[in-house]
Amino acid sequence: MRIIFVIIFLLLQISLFSQNINTSGNGNQPTPQNADAIKIQNFNPVSIEDPRIEITDISFDRKYSPDGRGEILDVYFNIWNQTSEKIDLFVWVFSYEETNAVDTEERKIVPYPRWRVKDPDKKFFITRFIKISPKDITADKIWNENDPDYKNYNYVIQRMRNAVGNMKYIGNIYPPIWKYISYAVRFPTQGMAVHLYGDQGPTLDKLLYTNYIPPSPEEKRTKIFKHIPDHTFTIEYTKRKTIIRTHHYSPYRADFHFFNMTRILIFDAEKAKQFEEQASRELRPGEVPINAIMYYRTFFINQDLKIR
Repeated sequence: MRIIFVIIFLLLQISLFSQNINTSGNGNQPTPQNADAIKIQNFNPVSIEDPRIEITDISFDRKYSPDGRGEILDVYFNIWNQTSEKIDLFVWVFSYEETNAVDTEERKIVPYPRWRVKDPDKKFFITRFIKISPKDITADKIWNENDPDYKNYNYVIQRMRNAVGNMKYIGNIYPPIWKYISYAVRFPTQGMAVHLYGDQGPTLDKLLYTNYIPPSPEEKRTKIFKHIPDHTFTIEYTKRKTIIRTHHYSPYRADFHFFNMTRILIFDAEKAKQFEEQASRELRPGEVPINAIMYYRTFFINQDLKIR
């Protein structure tokens, strides 16, 4: 009986401690203020196999940035039209570095206890850096300081910074990748507007579409290019095939590691607009929720990718 009482007392102490974890420390990262928290219940990117399109020739290319301040990941893929009619799409491409919360350098100094069977840090994944095409989603749009996920991530990153064996810089935290995907699923029309031509191909003035900003005469003279990070996509149109190249700029920084993951998300444009209208209100009696996702895949990138 006395042993049972002691166990209950210890569990109560652990429970009380867990409810009073200090997450007020914010390090160097900005504190998000205005976002409505995206919960895990909002993460439901179900892709129905759409026979109208086919994605082929997915490849990755790592190269030095012309400004000498970072590296660029180019993601290439083709979208084929399996019909004769033109199809309008919205496309998102997420490239990011994701690791678990295990600090290998610290573990060399302070090994993990052998008597513990499970290591929770191995299953806690952190987004270290992310670049999105066509444009970045700012953190304040998808979480805030009252979000339990933000508090949990902030606690973990502060613990890593304050660890006894930590001897390196640990950068800012980003929201988990599923929050970015959930945002894109909720607002699909903010993605790249892409056309997929059918038997009637594009006119000569619509063969290429890009957000590339040519360097100004001053930039050419000084060799200091200011808009390289802003160039996030290049699209080539042909008959029944669209070639997409997305560009993800990773600047050199204290905790620099190259991207190791990419996710591609493609929406039917017409259904995406209908979905956003439907999501802004209550479902009518008998109304079926609209699913605009046509393609959703995750790709692992070898960080030893040859650079050129």
